[in-house]
Amino acid sequence: MNRRDDSAVNNLDVSPYVMTQEQAEAIADQKRVNTKIVQFEKNRFSNNLFYSDYAALDSLTVSEQEEYGVCRLKKDSLIFMDIKSQLNIPKEYYLQNNHDDSLRVAFKSPRNLTIFIHDFETKESVENGFKSVKRYSNLEKFKVENNLESAKVFSYKISKEGKKFNGYALAFQSKTRDYQTFYEFESSTLSKDMLKNKALEFLIQNTKQKK
Repeated sequence: MNRRDDSAVNNLDVSPYVMTQEQAEAIADQKRVNTKIVQFEKNRFSNNLFYSDYAALDSLTVSEQEEYGVCRLKKDSLIFMDIKSQLNIPKEYYLQNNHDDSLRVAFKSPRNLTIFIHDFETKESVENGFKSVKRYSNLEKFKVENNLESAKVFSYKISKEGKKFNGYALAFQSKTRDYQTFYEFESSTLSKDMLKNKALEFLIQNTKQKK
């Protein structure tokens, strides 16, 4: 009887609506892979969002702006950079805080000047720290323009989303710990010299020292 029962089970057709454990595990694994791919693409799009034109940010829906941590400022807004200084972001700028692991904040002017502020802990030199920030940006013509007492100044070129950008950055190394901060000014339309002038003008006009 046992042999006949075993034979009956072996010859039994499995319904197409019945899933084996192996099939269920394979489907669950594929779902996890698909979720990671979707999240990767979402993060990539979010991190590259400010390389789009200002008008493209205007086209985002309210829910998309919330999802990517983007808002257009209705009035001048102050953000703390450290306990002693603040940075004023003018109204009509777009601001993004998507909680990237090293991007503190980014903002974009109506004239498509984009400013990124990265900060993180590292034992690398500031040059190598900056190169790690731009590792996915096809960094070219990287040059140390100035070596100030409190900061290093870099010029560079990158390519993103099919466009070329001039860049001008100030790099700060903490004196008390392995911590670096980068202020990066980038534009696809301004020349190197014009970008430098705009960057210094922005910092002079908008850096506020806390009293």
